[in-house]
Amino acid sequence: MTNYTTWGQEYLNEAETLRRRIQTARAEKDYDISGEHARRINTLYNMYLECMVTGHLLQKRGRRRA
Repeated sequence: MTNYTTWGQEYLNEAETLRRRIQTARAEKDYDISGEHARRINTLYNMYLECMVTGHLLQKRGRRRA
């Protein structure tokens, strides 16, 4: 079974992947701040934040159990 610290790191790794994808999407030539593209970036950003919070929470829990 995966421990909390490792599990948390997996979430943080996924957050980094999302952050890079957001940067790429924002750099696209046809970026439209008010359209569908912006909504997609907003969804990715919300996923990024959830991964960051969850990752840190799991790592904190793992440190308490150690």
